[in-house]
Amino acid sequence: MDSEPRTAVLAPGFQETKTVRVFPYGWNERAERFRPTSIAGPAEQLRKLAVKNIRLEHAVIAFTYEGQSALSHQDRELFWNAFGVPVFEQYLGLRNELLATECDAHSGLHVVSGCDGLHQERGVCACGNASPRLSRAARIDELVEMLA
Repeated sequence: MDSEPRTAVLAPGFQETKTVRVFPYGWNERAERFRPTSIAGPAEQLRKLAVKNIRLEHAVIAFTYEGQSALSHQDRELFWNAFGVPVFEQYLGLRNELLATECDAHSGLHVVSGCDGLHQERGVCACGNASPRLSRAARIDELVEMLA
């Protein structure tokens, strides 16, 4: 495993660094040559990539955006099976600002900023972080809960 993971970001509007490359139009030949060990992008980009037999070493970071439902259980399963690495959700604002991020305990998304008006759970997470968490559920799960 590389000491510094190389991350391919499959969405526009992010800053590149020494180990992060941005591919605003999604996966392409340049992204393949970069040989990322982790990939970050919107769920729809990751779904397209899941059929390409790409193996990663670190993680898949699925972006969900303000006003959208959470990453579904089916997507999590698809990404885990396709890439063989843990899947984490990052909840972003419309200008890609990080609002909340999922921790290793997968017990919700820790609020970084914003998220006003959204239900936030309080108390220490299984990961030890005491910051408020969003309990994100897939849209179908949210609807079932509302109807119950």
